[in-house]
Amino acid sequence: MSLVLLLSACGGSQPEGARLTVTVVGDATRQQGLAQRLVAEATQPTLVDRDGTGQIVPGLASSWRYVDDGRSLILRLRPARWSDDEPFAADDVVAAFRRAAQRREPTLARAGLEGATAILARRAPASRLGIFAPISRVVEIRLAVPSPLLLGWLAEPQLGIAKPSERPTLAQYTARGPVQRRLLRRRSLAATPTARPAEIVVSAGEDAATAVAEFLRGETDIVIGEGLAGLGEARSSNAAQSLRIDSVWGIYGYALNTSRPSLSDPRVRLAMAMAVDRPGLLQRFGIPAMAPVESMLPSGLAPASAPPSATGIAAAIATATTGRSTTAPAATTGGPANWSRMAPASRRTTAQSLMAAAGYTADHPLRLVLLLPPGRDHRTIAESIGVDWAAINVVLAVSEAAAGTIDQLVRRGDFDLAVIESSLAVADPAAALMRWHCGGAGPYCNRAFDAVLEAAVAAAPAEQPALIARAADLLAESPPMVPLFSPVRWALVGRNVDGWTPNAASSHPLARLAVSGRQ
Repeated sequence: MSLVLLLSACGGSQPEGARLTVTVVGDATRQQGLAQRLVAEATQPTLVDRDGTGQIVPGLASSWRYVDDGRSLILRLRPARWSDDEPFAADDVVAAFRRAAQRREPTLARAGLEGATAILARRAPASRLGIFAPISRVVEIRLAVPSPLLLGWLAEPQLGIAKPSERPTLAQYTARGPVQRRLLRRRSLAATPTARPAEIVVSAGEDAATAVAEFLRGETDIVIGEGLAGLGEARSSNAAQSLRIDSVWGIYGYALNTSRPSLSDPRVRLAMAMAVDRPGLLQRFGIPAMAPVESMLPSGLAPASAPPSATGIAAAIATATTGRSTTAPAATTGGPANWSRMAPASRRTTAQSLMAAAGYTADHPLRLVLLLPPGRDHRTIAESIGVDWAAINVVLAVSEAAAGTIDQLVRRGDFDLAVIESSLAVADPAAALMRWHCGGAGPYCNRAFDAVLEAAVAAAPAEQPALIARAADLLAESPPMVPLFSPVRWALVGRNVDGWTPNAASSHPLARLAVSGRQ
């Protein structure tokens, strides 16, 4: 009997559950990249969570309800304790959100919290943020305007509830190790539906061929592509039957450096967008999840409403902003605003005319360099685009760089063109367009667009779609990028992993996956 009890005690000291090994094909050092996001989902608990299908489920808040016609959200916190055994309280949530405001976390403004826009612009202190703790286990979030997308933004790791130091914590996992290889260990010995694996190893690197080979040898359970890179290797390998593809909200395209003299001419940018044969490009891939995109808002994000009148736009801008023009600007390209409806041959002819008007001919072509991440998939696209652009007298060269390096070069304005794989976990069209706001990620600045987008963010939900549509039109008239197609996220998932479900949010919290003994 003593021996049985001893063996039981030894067995009970080991955490229940297996080790899950995950490799991300991407730049491990990229700020808010996929590898870092996967770790954050397990180590930065939020008020609400996403499950493996992308749906919102309870997190630190056990329930919630809207009041005041949707302008306030009341959340009841579940009983919990920090790792130092102190009780978790609503004041902890308020303090965490105010710290996020102090570091100017843009997710607060995207969520629509009252005061967030002014705080991020340094016009108000963090104490003015619309979050309160009326009693110890209740949090109230006040919104500038009602937002049906609030819960989605509250599930983002950037709004995780933590204290200034890493300890104590509410997280179910702790992490250690360099960003290239993070080891997550579950704090509890007992597995739960939201924390199944005892350990999770998240490695990252840009060598897709090696990652796929390791998967085939059974050395890793999951390989996830941060973007398109590596998809070709995964499809052509013996592991193709394990391939899963998410069609995510966003755009794959080429950002244009509008501070370059050649690209400051909107006629050139419009011609480059018009000249691309997107259906022909996607035929080379043969993936239904990749759909051609010709506007700044793909179909999954485009608002379903009629364009507003110029008077309506002016009124909205005047109400939402100060010191702005109250007239809707006209197109400045000299090209057709509805070029997406033109036949391919007419598009190419019009694009050639625009380039000629800008001074670029066969004898005097426009020479540009494209920054693209490692991977044959990106090169395949660039080669196809290069052929299309050669027909309008644009000569394209490529320069390969890590995704994080490309981000830095774009922020500094040190580029001609750069691959952009822009995706969102929340189907928020305003957030998708906010990238192009003056002072955003790159040199593009269009004050008329800014005014309409700011008006859209400040408008009531019923008025937002028309303003969003107009903001997208303003970008189309003076494009900051060449949109190409809807992005995808791919993964190789082992037969020993349960719980992986493709979804548009590409939500696959590693802690919710189960690892079995199957091979």
